[in-house]
Amino acid sequence: MSHTPFIWASYLISGAVLIWVAVAPVLRQKKLVRQLKTRQARAGDTK
Repeated sequence: MSHTPFIWASYLISGAVLIWVAVAPVLRQKKLVRQLKTRQARAGDTK
C-alpha cells in the first residue's frame, strides 16, 4: 500500500493551517480598525 495520498493530504492540511495562521491576524486587525472607526464616527455624531 502506498502512503503517498496520506503524505500529500498532510502537506495540504499543514499548508492550509499555515496560510490561515498568516491571514487570520490581518483579517482580525482590519475588522478591529473598521469597528473603531464606526465607534469614533458614532461618538462624533452625538457631540
